[in-house]
Amino acid sequence: MQSKGMPRASVPTSTQILQFKYHNRNRHNLHNQNLNHKASADSSKFAMWFSKSNFEVKGKTAIIVGASQGLGVELAKQLYLQNCTVILVARTTKKLEFHADQISQLTVPSTHTAKATYFTCDAASYGNCEELWKNVAAGGYEPDIIMCCAGSSVPKLFADLTAADLQLGMDVNYKTAINVVHAGFKHMMAVNHQIRPQEWTKRNVVLFSSVVGLFPFIGYAQYGPMKSAVDSLSLILRQELKPYNFRVSCVYPGNFLSEGYEEEQKTKPAITREIEGSSPAISGEECASIVLDQLQKGYDSITTDFIGWVLSCSVLGTRPRQWGLIQVVVGLIFSIIEPIVSWTIQRDISKSVK
Repeated sequence: MQSKGMPRASVPTSTQILQFKYHNRNRHNLHNQNLNHKASADSSKFAMWFSKSNFEVKGKTAIIVGASQGLGVELAKQLYLQNCTVILVARTTKKLEFHADQISQLTVPSTHTAKATYFTCDAASYGNCEELWKNVAAGGYEPDIIMCCAGSSVPKLFADLTAADLQLGMDVNYKTAINVVHAGFKHMMAVNHQIRPQEWTKRNVVLFSSVVGLFPFIGYAQYGPMKSAVDSLSLILRQELKPYNFRVSCVYPGNFLSEGYEEEQKTKPAITREIEGSSPAISGEECASIVLDQLQKGYDSITTDFIGWVLSCSVLGTRPRQWGLIQVVVGLIFSIIEPIVSWTIQRDISKSVK
C-alpha cells in the first residue's frame, strides 16, 4: 500500500483505485448530502431508499470485531478513507498491528483526522469483552459504530465434525457478537446512568449473519445455526436497543474471497458444492462496499448478491425490508416452489449417501 512519502506507481493499485473512488465520490456528492440533511421528517423514510445520508461515518469511531483479515479489514479501510476512526479487534496481535499500520499509511487528504488503532481480544470470552470496553474507554475512544463480523465456517458432513469444530462454531460465530454487544451496552449504561435513554448519543450496531443463516443446508451444521442465532439476536436487539438510540442492522453476505473462504474449500463436501452450484465469490473489497452503501441508504437487512436477496424474501417475518411489496410477491412465489426445491435437495442428498 502506498504511503504519502512513496513515489506514485505507473499502474494504479487496487488501493489507489479505492481511494480515488471514495475521495471523488465525496466531492461530487457533497451537495446532495447537504440537501438530504434539509429534507423534512415526513419524507425522510421514503427518501432513505435513494439518499446516502443514513449512515454518517465522518468524524465517528467504529469498533470492528473480526478485523484481523477478510471483510473486517476491508470495512476498516473503507471507513478510514471516509474519515472514520477505526478500532480493529481480534485475537492475533501481529495481524492487527500489521493491518492498523497499513491502514494508517493510506493516502488521505490533509483535512483527514481519523486514526487506526487496535485492541487484542478473544471476544468468545465475556470477561475479555468487559476488559476490551474498559481499555477502549481508557484510550479515549467512544465508539459510535459496533461491527461484529467475526466468522469461521468448517463445512463438513455432520458425522465428520469434531467437538473442537462445534465449539469453534459457537465461539466465533455467535459468542463474539453477543459478548461484545452486551458488554458494550452494559458499559454504556454505567457511563450514561444519569442520562435519559432517548438522549443517548446515536449509535449503530451492525451484526454479520450469513445467507446460510437464512437458508441452511447440508454441510453447514457447524456454521448455519450460529448465524441463524445472530439473525435472531438482531431482531431482539432492534426492539430492545431502539429506545437507547441504537440502530441495529444485520448483514447476510454470500460468498466473498478471503482467507477464510479459501480454508472452507479444503473441507467442503461434494454434495454441498453441488447444492450451492455456481455461486461466484465477489472480492472482500466489493462486499464491504456493498454493505456500507446499503447502510448509507438506510437498509437494515442487507444481502450482498441477488440469490441472497431472493432467499431473504422467503423468511421476511419481522425483518426490515428492501422494496417490501416486491419481496412479498417473491416470497409468495418461493413458498409455492419451495417444496420442489426441498425435494430436489433431499433427492441429491440421498443419492450421495452410499
